[in-house]
Amino acid sequence: MKPIAYTYGLYLGLLTVVGLVIQYVASLERNWAVSIISLALTIVIFYYGIKTYKTQNHNFLSIKEAIKVGLAMAVIGGVIAAAYAFVHYLYVQPEFVEGIREKAYQDMTAGTQNMSGEQLDTATTMMNIFTSPFFLATMILISQLFFGLIISLIMGAVMKKEDPSLA
Repeated sequence: MKPIAYTYGLYLGLLTVVGLVIQYVASLERNWAVSIISLALTIVIFYYGIKTYKTQNHNFLSIKEAIKVGLAMAVIGGVIAAAYAFVHYLYVQPEFVEGIREKAYQDMTAGTQNMSGEQLDTATTMMNIFTSPFFLATMILISQLFFGLIISLIMGAVMKKEDPSLA
Protein backbone atom coordinates (compact mmCIF):
# COMPACT_ATOMS: atom_id res chain seq x y z
CA MET A 1 0.00 0.00 0.00
CA LYS A 2 2.86 2.41 0.79
CA PRO A 3 4.27 2.63 -2.76
CA ILE A 4 0.78 3.31 -4.11
CA ALA A 5 0.12 5.98 -1.47
CA TYR A 6 3.47 7.65 -2.13
CA THR A 7 3.11 7.58 -5.91
CA TYR A 8 -0.48 8.73 -6.21
CA GLY A 9 -0.18 11.03 -3.19
CA LEU A 10 2.70 12.72 -5.00
CA TYR A 11 0.45 13.12 -8.05
CA LEU A 12 -2.25 14.70 -5.85
CA GLY A 13 0.25 17.08 -4.29
CA LEU A 14 1.71 18.03 -7.66
CA LEU A 15 -1.79 18.62 -9.04
CA THR A 16 -2.44 21.16 -6.28
CA VAL A 17 0.96 22.82 -6.74
CA VAL A 18 0.51 23.07 -10.51
CA GLY A 19 -3.03 24.36 -10.00
CA LEU A 20 -1.85 27.13 -7.67
CA VAL A 21 0.94 28.10 -10.06
CA ILE A 22 -1.41 28.18 -13.06
CA GLN A 23 -3.95 30.25 -11.12
CA TYR A 24 -1.22 32.68 -10.11
CA VAL A 25 0.46 32.99 -13.50
CA ALA A 26 -2.82 33.27 -15.44
CA SER A 27 -4.56 35.39 -12.76
CA LEU A 28 -7.36 32.85 -12.42
CA GLU A 29 -7.92 32.97 -8.65
CA ARG A 30 -11.40 31.77 -7.71
CA ASN A 31 -12.12 30.50 -11.22
CA TRP A 32 -14.85 27.84 -11.27
CA ALA A 33 -13.52 26.15 -14.43
CA VAL A 34 -10.11 25.59 -12.84
CA SER A 35 -11.83 24.18 -9.75
CA ILE A 36 -13.92 21.75 -11.83
CA ILE A 37 -10.89 20.56 -13.79
CA SER A 38 -8.89 20.14 -10.58
CA LEU A 39 -11.72 18.16 -8.94
CA ALA A 40 -12.05 15.90 -11.99
CA LEU A 41 -8.29 15.22 -12.06
CA THR A 42 -8.32 14.55 -8.31
CA ILE A 43 -11.07 11.95 -8.76
CA VAL A 44 -9.11 10.34 -11.61
CA ILE A 45 -5.96 10.12 -9.46
CA PHE A 46 -7.90 8.52 -6.59
CA TYR A 47 -9.54 6.11 -9.03
CA TYR A 48 -6.24 4.95 -10.48
CA GLY A 49 -4.59 4.69 -7.07
CA ILE A 50 -7.39 2.54 -5.65
CA LYS A 51 -7.63 0.54 -8.88
CA THR A 52 -3.88 -0.15 -8.73
CA TYR A 53 -4.25 -1.41 -5.15
CA LYS A 54 -7.18 -3.62 -6.21
CA THR A 55 -5.18 -5.05 -9.12
CA GLN A 56 -2.21 -5.82 -6.87
CA ASN A 57 -4.58 -7.42 -4.34
CA HIS A 58 -5.72 -10.15 -6.78
CA ASN A 59 -8.62 -7.97 -7.92
CA PHE A 60 -10.20 -7.86 -4.44
CA LEU A 61 -11.09 -4.66 -2.62
CA SER A 62 -13.09 -3.89 0.47
CA ILE A 63 -14.47 -0.48 1.33
CA LYS A 64 -12.12 -0.40 4.33
CA GLU A 65 -9.09 -1.03 2.09
CA ALA A 66 -10.24 1.64 -0.38
CA ILE A 67 -10.53 4.15 2.46
CA LYS A 68 -7.09 3.21 3.79
CA VAL A 69 -5.46 3.62 0.39
CA GLY A 70 -7.36 6.82 -0.36
CA LEU A 71 -6.59 8.44 2.98
CA ALA A 72 -2.92 7.46 2.71
CA MET A 73 -2.82 9.12 -0.72
CA ALA A 74 -4.64 12.16 0.67
CA VAL A 75 -2.18 12.53 3.55
CA ILE A 76 0.84 12.48 1.23
CA GLY A 77 -0.81 14.80 -1.28
CA GLY A 78 -2.16 17.07 1.44
CA VAL A 79 1.20 17.50 3.13
CA ILE A 80 2.87 18.36 -0.17
CA ALA A 81 0.05 20.75 -1.12
CA ALA A 82 -0.03 22.40 2.30
CA ALA A 83 3.74 22.90 2.39
CA TYR A 84 3.72 24.52 -1.04
CA ALA A 85 0.62 26.61 -0.27
CA PHE A 86 2.31 27.99 2.84
CA VAL A 87 5.36 29.05 0.82
CA HIS A 88 3.17 30.28 -2.04
CA TYR A 89 0.97 32.53 0.09
CA LEU A 90 3.85 33.73 2.25
CA TYR A 91 6.43 34.53 -0.46
CA VAL A 92 5.09 34.10 -4.00
CA GLN A 93 1.64 35.64 -3.71
CA PRO A 94 1.26 37.50 -0.41
CA GLU A 95 -1.00 40.00 -2.16
CA PHE A 96 -3.68 37.28 -2.35
CA VAL A 97 -3.80 37.05 1.45
CA GLU A 98 -3.76 40.84 1.74
CA GLY A 99 -6.65 41.08 -0.73
CA ILE A 100 -8.70 38.63 1.32
CA ARG A 101 -7.94 40.56 4.50
CA GLU A 102 -8.81 43.88 2.91
CA LYS A 103 -12.14 42.58 1.58
CA ALA A 104 -12.98 40.99 4.93
CA TYR A 105 -12.12 44.21 6.77
CA GLN A 106 -14.30 46.26 4.42
CA ASP A 107 -17.18 43.82 4.85
CA MET A 108 -16.71 43.83 8.61
CA THR A 109 -16.63 47.60 9.00
CA ALA A 110 -19.41 48.30 6.46
CA GLY A 111 -22.07 46.28 8.22
CA THR A 112 -21.13 46.94 11.83
CA GLN A 113 -20.88 50.66 12.53
CA ASN A 114 -21.91 49.97 16.14
CA MET A 115 -18.77 47.93 16.84
CA SER A 116 -16.54 49.30 19.59
CA GLY A 117 -12.82 49.77 19.06
CA GLU A 118 -12.04 46.74 21.21
CA GLN A 119 -14.51 44.56 19.29
CA LEU A 120 -13.03 45.75 16.00
CA ASP A 121 -9.51 44.92 17.24
CA THR A 122 -10.62 41.45 18.34
CA ALA A 123 -12.38 40.83 15.02
CA THR A 124 -9.32 42.04 13.09
CA THR A 125 -7.04 39.74 15.11
CA MET A 126 -9.31 36.76 14.39
CA MET A 127 -9.48 37.71 10.71
CA ASN A 128 -5.67 37.84 10.54
CA ILE A 129 -5.44 34.36 12.06
CA PHE A 130 -7.99 32.91 9.62
CA THR A 131 -6.30 34.49 6.61
CA SER A 132 -2.72 33.62 7.49
CA PRO A 133 -0.66 31.45 5.11
CA PHE A 134 -0.42 28.83 7.87
CA PHE A 135 -4.20 28.67 8.29
CA LEU A 136 -4.76 28.52 4.51
CA ALA A 137 -2.22 25.68 4.23
CA THR A 138 -3.88 23.85 7.13
CA MET A 139 -7.27 24.18 5.43
CA ILE A 140 -5.81 22.72 2.24
CA LEU A 141 -4.54 19.71 4.22
CA ILE A 142 -7.88 19.24 5.98
CA SER A 143 -9.84 19.58 2.74
CA GLN A 144 -7.55 17.03 1.04
CA LEU A 145 -8.24 14.58 3.86
CA PHE A 146 -11.99 15.23 3.82
CA PHE A 147 -12.34 14.89 0.05
CA GLY A 148 -9.99 11.90 0.10
CA LEU A 149 -12.27 10.18 2.59
CA ILE A 150 -15.44 10.94 0.60
CA ILE A 151 -13.96 9.99 -2.77
CA SER A 152 -12.38 6.80 -1.35
CA LEU A 153 -15.65 5.80 0.27
CA ILE A 154 -17.52 6.22 -3.00
CA MET A 155 -14.80 4.49 -5.03
CA GLY A 156 -14.66 1.66 -2.51
CA ALA A 157 -18.42 1.16 -2.70
CA VAL A 158 -18.36 1.15 -6.50
CA MET A 159 -15.21 -0.98 -6.96
CA LYS A 160 -15.81 -3.33 -4.02
CA LYS A 161 -15.14 -7.01 -4.58
CA GLU A 162 -14.76 -9.06 -1.41
CA ASP A 163 -12.36 -11.98 -1.22
CA PRO A 164 -14.57 -15.09 -0.77
CA SER A 165 -11.79 -16.89 1.11
CA LEU A 166 -12.02 -14.27 3.89
CA ALA A 167 -15.78 -14.69 4.37
